[in-house]
Amino acid sequence: MSELTEKIAEFLKILSDQTRLEILELLKNDGKTSKEIQETLKKSQSTISQHLKKLYDEDLISIEERENLNYYTIKYAYIFKILTFVQSFVITLQREKIRKLSEYNIEDTLS
Repeated sequence: MSELTEKIAEFLKILSDQTRLEILELLKNDGKTSKEIQETLKKSQSTISQHLKKLYDEDLISIEERENLNYYTIKYAYIFKILTFVQSFVITLQREKIRKLSEYNIEDTLS
């Protein structure tokens, strides 16, 4: 595996976690503290901290200090273009599955 392929795989692993995707979505419009994220997602402080660390280590979020509080913000807004594309692709795949299922004649399977 090439180095680039490894980096892509690591990046996709970061995005493959539902909690991390929810955190990114929460940070889409403005910064939030870890406590705000924790309360919104109803997850433990340690869980949120672990996910924030992974997002920070992967350089997807920044930390800004405001009034002695750390606010987490999106570092690169174009991450949402990537996520929107992935969402579109997943919806297309689901529609295709539904289309294929609808092609089956249910009466044939009941006989």
